[in-house]
Amino acid sequence: MCIRDRFATVAAVATLLATAPLFTHHMSAANFEAGEFAQALQPFVGHWGAALFALGMFEAGMVAAITISTSSAYAFGEVARRPHSLNLPFKQGRSFYLVLLLEAAAAGALVLIPGIPLVYIVLLVNVIAVLAMPPALLFLYMLVNDREIMGELVSPLWANVLALGVVTVLIGAGLLFGVSVIAPNALALVGGR
Repeated sequence: MCIRDRFATVAAVATLLATAPLFTHHMSAANFEAGEFAQALQPFVGHWGAALFALGMFEAGMVAAITISTSSAYAFGEVARRPHSLNLPFKQGRSFYLVLLLEAAAAGALVLIPGIPLVYIVLLVNVIAVLAMPPALLFLYMLVNDREIMGELVSPLWANVLALGVVTVLIGAGLLFGVSVIAPNALALVGGR
């Protein structure tokens, strides 16, 4: 495991540990924005716990931004049949790097719009990701079971059963999340409250 992976693991664990007081003290996280979480946690976990939480949030955001923009540019290169790799010089991978640049410019422009509800946009993006997840998981499942592509590394039965359980839980949780964002009162009606 390289240093980058260790740092990501430490940041993720720190984020989980730092947010535990929110649940043990029954604090509602619904009205907090990202920076306010660390401030709300400080009385319970101290300065260092709040700092670790903020570091974990920052690290998660950076990893997500890099991963999503690079994978989008890579997918564009695949579809457009253009060279696509971070290892290419700019002249060879011009379309790949231009897609990355346009994504960064669009995200920067969106954030700079005064009064735009950034938390709602983040939730909306997550709902879109939830809707895109089931087909992606289905294709991944089909890929790991394709003997022509995977050869003798094809997924065994026990792994398929485990994957099916994980995919079912992820899709169920994702659908509930999507419903809770789009129609927050719908789940309360189902629950009888």
